[in-house]
Amino acid sequence: MEQLRDIKDIVEVPEYSFEILLAIIILTLTILILAIYFYKNRRKRRKKLSKREIALNSINSIDYKNPKDVAYKFTLDGAVLIDEEHRNGFDNLVEELERYKYRKDVPPLDKNLEYRVKEFIKELR
Repeated sequence: MEQLRDIKDIVEVPEYSFEILLAIIILTLTILILAIYFYKNRRKRRKKLSKREIALNSINSIDYKNPKDVAYKFTLDGAVLIDEEHRNGFDNLVEELERYKYRKDVPPLDKNLEYRVKEFIKELR
């Protein structure tokens, strides 16, 4: 038995597999949560305005001091916003606004016509 002197005591080998597993799970969950967060935020930022919303914003920003602006914007954007219930009133207003289009110099907008256009826009909302 004298020859077996080189046998050493049992050495404990450190094992970190549980800690590594926890780290992988936490990292995966963190990446997944961040991906979901950025995906949802991206969809909110990318929301585009509909044609109706764009027309409504444009028609609300009409400058009534410029009769040509009123005539053109009301005609173009009003056509997008109009429904069958208001079609006749819209056509009548467009007819009256025709004299403010296609000319270099136009008279100021009639107060009565301006009032009717404003009331019609309120009805469209």
